[in-house]
Amino acid sequence: MEREELLKQCRYYAGQKENPNKDGNMAWFWDMERVYVENGGVLGGEADYYKSINGKIYPDIPYNLLTTMFTSWGKWTYDIKGSICEFYKLIDEYLFIANDHFPEDKIPPEGFRY
Repeated sequence: MEREELLKQCRYYAGQKENPNKDGNMAWFWDMERVYVENGGVLGGEADYYKSINGKIYPDIPYNLLTTMFTSWGKWTYDIKGSICEFYKLIDEYLFIANDHFPEDKIPPEGFRY
């Protein structure tokens, strides 16, 4: 997929060289999207494990971006399967914050298929 198409799927990353968010989850969301775009949308990470635990699917997030976030999050979690609800809360925040911080026309629409 072309870089421009991948950028259209992002809520936080717009191709900037530096993260405009200095810390917290918004900085992490931006960085995960940056990694996703820089890898051409093809960074599986722990996609097989996420699938094996029947990880939740989010129609508004490309699966490879979701598994990129899952892989990064999993590196900091002691019990991935036991704390998967924490990951889902993080992803819910990812979906919610954009609505609170960015113009509606800059956020991929709900139900947008990748």
